Amino acid sequence: MKYNRKYAAILSLLFIVNIIGNTACGNTSAETGHVSIADMAMENTPIINYTIPTLTPNVLVDQQGYAGDGEKQAIVKSREPVESFRLIDKESGEIVYRGKVKQPEYNEDLQLYIGTVDFTEYTSEGSFYLECDRVGQSLSFSIKERYYEELFKALCERVHESCRERSITEDEILTLLEACEWYSEVFTDDNGNEIPDMLEYIADWLEKTVNETEDKEPDTMTYVAVLAKFSYLYQKYDVQYATQCLQHASAIYTKLAAASGRDAEKFMALTELYRAAGLPSYRSQILEYKEFFKDNTSYLEETAYLYGSMTYLATRQSVDIDLCTAFMEGIRDQGEELAKRSGKMIDAVTSVNNGTEDLLKRAEELACANYILYSYQYTEILEDFLHYLMGRNRDSVCYYPEEGKTSDYLLLIAQQVSLTGKH
Repeated sequence: MKYNRKYAAILSLLFIVNIIGNTACGNTSAETGHVSIADMAMENTPIINYTIPTLTPNVLVDQQGYAGDGEKQAIVKSREPVESFRLIDKESGEIVYRGKVKQPEYNEDLQLYIGTVDFTEYTSEGSFYLECDRVGQSLSFSIKERYYEELFKALCERVHESCRERSITEDEILTLLEACEWYSEVFTDDNGNEIPDMLEYIADWLEKTVNETEDKEPDTMTYVAVLAKFSYLYQKYDVQYATQCLQHASAIYTKLAAASGRDAEKFMALTELYRAAGLPSYRSQILEYKEFFKDNTSYLEETAYLYGSMTYLATRQSVDIDLCTAFMEGIRDQGEELAKRSGKMIDAVTSVNNGTEDLLKRAEELACANYILYSYQYTEILEDFLHYLMGRNRDSVCYYPEEGKTSDYLLLIAQQVSLTGKH
């Protein structure tokens, strides 16, 4: 028989397939990360299909990192109990800390032992990874003294770019304004003009939005709320421009109100207008919602109602005490319910949730409760939300900052920065 390269290649491939089919490699589990399946088509042409299961570390960490003076935990999953762990400096390869794995419990459904690694005592800065016998290493992460401050600064830079390019929505701007109001002390004034840089970014976005000739200015109640809230926050820096924004908000509201019913966005716009302007007509329209809120336990799941309630509670204008009481109780109850449910939503191994956007929404709701009724427990849970989204999850996927809105992350991290040293 003459030598034929094609025929020889097929024989070689068949030989390899035969070896694979008769060794352990052809039947390895997802733990080893390789399964091969060989089929034969017509004319003896082999078709090799490789199925490679997704490999995830057995030591789950926040891949962004941990604050030097904060709690630092990881999760270990294993077929057999793991007793100890090592923290290793990524650059030198040296072991810098050792500890015992806490509370290894057996999960019947997963047939895995799940334990907690706690290295809070180690506070030095650097890049590290964790290692455990039998289960291997974690992905790398950093420990930084000003961990949340650095994340916050990077997010502010992303917002600046988005505002400059007008690639940000009025919903996101509203969330940024909430952060500016609640955690004003963490927003810097790098150019020294005594105006927080974030408010200047938003002012730039507003000017471009109002004066842009190619793109139509938003014609929504959310935009009305943005203008009114910005006016309220900006008046201490430039009362003339703040007044112009408030007048513009009022004009858009008047145009929209005639054709709109009572909904969440309208309520939110009314609360912002009432706080900024104090007109009795706005107060009366807010009170028209009172019957809707009565015995209603779900309205706060709409972000606009939640933000509107927070603004109504914060106003210095005359308010309805019964309505304030209802809002306080509703936000408190929502916080307690979220705290109870959070364990299932963000468990590192057994989580059940509706994805990044929903997790950020739930975290924002809990942040609202924590802002009004500060709780050490809520603060810990909110930090666990961030750890989950930053890689301490069963797939070891870091969703931050690409998946989810920058404004949502900024609100949550601003709260962490504001609480630094307080818990």
